[in-house]
Amino acid sequence: MTITIEENQTKLYKKVLYTEEQVDQRITEMAKFFVDTFKDKKPLFVGLMNGAQPFAASLMAAIQLCDPYFQPDLQPMAASRYGSKRKPGVMKLIADLPPDYRDLTGRHVIILDDLIDNGGTIEFAKKHLYDYGAEKVECCVLIQKLKGSPCSVTPLLCGFEAPDVWLTGMGMDDDRIAPEANRWLRCIAIAND
Repeated sequence: MTITIEENQTKLYKKVLYTEEQVDQRITEMAKFFVDTFKDKKPLFVGLMNGAQPFAASLMAAIQLCDPYFQPDLQPMAASRYGSKRKPGVMKLIADLPPDYRDLTGRHVIILDDLIDNGGTIEFAKKHLYDYGAEKVECCVLIQKLKGSPCSVTPLLCGFEAPDVWLTGMGMDDDRIAPEANRWLRCIAIAND
């Protein structure tokens, strides 16, 4: 997809890292992994909002296409340490699981998120889900940033690797352009400086 920029418009991003076609192909591969690995386990997928929304929706649709009998169970939860202007802050739970999903005794839970850089958000979410009695909590991310310091969490499955820069698209927004800008963009791009 080519975007035409008018004279008075801000460029939406600097450079595309992964095209829509590459993202769709990788999500299909990830869906096949979940169908093959978890077919008889009936895991609970927990999408970390708002970033995981596009990835989680695409992954659930791809799972359904791979095996219509798999019937993925996806629930939202929101935890974040980022505020406005790309500045990290204190990690906090913004929205908990729905009440009917707070007893996870014996459940295998898979956290879905758009990206992982240092692992703090996923560690926070994992502890929270274990506190609800989950038997096992793993994570699956669309992007893992390549950083100098090691990440505290090893994802069960990762879609792509990317440099340690601000990314946009497929759940990653750029509020310097507009609130929620580029979150639903189907490619993954490097944000403007």
